[in-house]
Amino acid sequence: MKATDKKHLLPILGAILLAVSPHLFRLPPWIVIWCLAFWAYVLAASKNNWYRPGRTILVILTIGGFIGGLATYGFKFNLDTGVGLLAVMLGLKPFEMKTHRDRMVTLFLVYFLVITNLLYSNNLVMSLFMFASVLLATAVLIRINHPSGSFAANLRLSGVIMVQALPMMIVLFFLFPRIQGTLFGMSNQSIAITGIGDRLSPGSISKLVLSDEIAFRAEFKNSIPGPDRLYWRGIVFQHFDGKTWSRGQTRPVRQAPVSAGSTVGYTLTLEPQGEKWLFALDMPITSPPMARMQNDHTLMAYRKLKARIRYNVISQTTYNTGDFKSEERTALILPAQGNPKSTALARSWADTFDNPAKIVNKALEFFSQNDFVYSLNPPLLKEDAIDDFLFKTRKGYCEHYASAFAFLMRKAKIPARIVGGYLGGELNPYGNYLIVRQSDAHAWVEVWLPARGWVRIDPTSAVAPERVEQGFEAALPPEELEGFFLLKHLGPLQSHLKKIIFRWDAANNYWNQWVLGYSYQRQRELLAQIGINIGSWKGPVKLILLVLGLISFFVFLISMRLFKTPVAKTDDVQRCYVKFCAKLTRVGLTRKPGQGPVDFAKTAIDLRRDLEVNIQEITDLYVLLRYARGGDENALKKFKERVKEFAPKPTI
Repeated sequence: MKATDKKHLLPILGAILLAVSPHLFRLPPWIVIWCLAFWAYVLAASKNNWYRPGRTILVILTIGGFIGGLATYGFKFNLDTGVGLLAVMLGLKPFEMKTHRDRMVTLFLVYFLVITNLLYSNNLVMSLFMFASVLLATAVLIRINHPSGSFAANLRLSGVIMVQALPMMIVLFFLFPRIQGTLFGMSNQSIAITGIGDRLSPGSISKLVLSDEIAFRAEFKNSIPGPDRLYWRGIVFQHFDGKTWSRGQTRPVRQAPVSAGSTVGYTLTLEPQGEKWLFALDMPITSPPMARMQNDHTLMAYRKLKARIRYNVISQTTYNTGDFKSEERTALILPAQGNPKSTALARSWADTFDNPAKIVNKALEFFSQNDFVYSLNPPLLKEDAIDDFLFKTRKGYCEHYASAFAFLMRKAKIPARIVGGYLGGELNPYGNYLIVRQSDAHAWVEVWLPARGWVRIDPTSAVAPERVEQGFEAALPPEELEGFFLLKHLGPLQSHLKKIIFRWDAANNYWNQWVLGYSYQRQRELLAQIGINIGSWKGPVKLILLVLGLISFFVFLISMRLFKTPVAKTDDVQRCYVKFCAKLTRVGLTRKPGQGPVDFAKTAIDLRRDLEVNIQEITDLYVLLRYARGGDENALKKFKERVKEFAPKPTI
């Protein structure tokens, strides 16, 4: 391997490794080992003159890697397969970097690999990482074309180029036509999504406590409701088979009938969850454009939510849902067999009280007065799960209490159903919005009462009222919280780290709003404000003229800067040449804008024959180092010395 090839190998490998690093956690282990092993070998081979595989072996490895990649992904062509095969090819690519063209092609593949990260994640962290990756790749691109300068100078020039590109990027971001939907219609099925599912059984909610992932953020137009009003409605469970609750059939309605109560307006930024249901403060009375209101007062999107969305909702925290409807009779159905003790208890209440509200209160008293425990680690329940929970274990999380309470109500001939969603939220003081995490997942019950409609009843509050007021961590026994809240064990550092976390989340929230949330609809609204109506034929013409005008303006500004500073100080060679030109300027020999070094040297020699030897030698060294890419460290050292020693005197 030539000395120049060795000089370029390490920076190129660094650019490849940085670009592929986010994928290392999602690629199959053998592809990760494949890449790292081949990159390590080619680097060691360049330093120790080891054997490098020829074309035949590389072809065999390429075919084998390609087939292995397809087999790993089940011979299915999707996003994961494409990225995996690209990584396999890049693992072998450094062995082929024998010419300048090979190095250029490799770096262009690096740029493409950087873009693929955006198909998996587009949050602020990934965007900053991609900026750093492009910065490094561009610096390496500069270096392989101008190898004489220092790498620090290459990085500086790369940064300058990216800053110069910012105005055009901003113009294109705001004005270039937006595509509705996902890129190329692609969706990533491989990302594991945490959240509330469409079935509820013991452990369904409690397992989410282990997740600190954000479910959504909520910004209120006015004051934030109190903790006892922060019930975020998502899904209604109607059917019970003795162990598991599941969703019932719903139908869309223009607006679910709700009356009485003041309204609350807010905006939710919902993280991707892979399901159709949206979350809203109990009880929503409006639906966003991408969803329909259902007859069970939930919001259902038209398609599964595989990307972050932002929507506005209006809710009523006090309400009356009206009369009982025939389609809601499913809220009385239970399996004919099982749980005899619970059935007898509920029927005794129904025989004693003729007022459904009194039966509800009696059930809540049963929970509060019989030593029930709110716990993440309840014992396993037997065949008659409701009986086992109510009369033996008496230990469970919110889904245990909701399931048992709904069962008792139905046996007492009171319509009841379970609602799954979230309870509470954490206020971010730097953005004045609530952060609702997966650990805030909760289940409660709705019962239908005459003259009141569907009424929210949270049986958990009868056992652990602090769950509603202070969050789940306040309701759980201390021994079950070990390891969950590491910040609380950090003493004085806790408040400082919390501030950092809140500030970072606020930055992410603004990023989601103003960058990721810049949709087709928001672009139309923005353009309408400046007099461009995309709906008419004049709109696109005006938009094209505006984009071309702004781009031309920025190109003009950059051109003016280039003419103002004809010689850019981009590296050591260039800086030394600038000093050389400055010394000639002081004796009346000024380089014209756009004049090349050879032409300038000829002009200067014609005017000052006494400086011919020095001017010619310095110019030849500069051309060798700058353009011929044939100079080495000795030539650079000699060039610097000649410029330093050059001290022309003005003519008399």
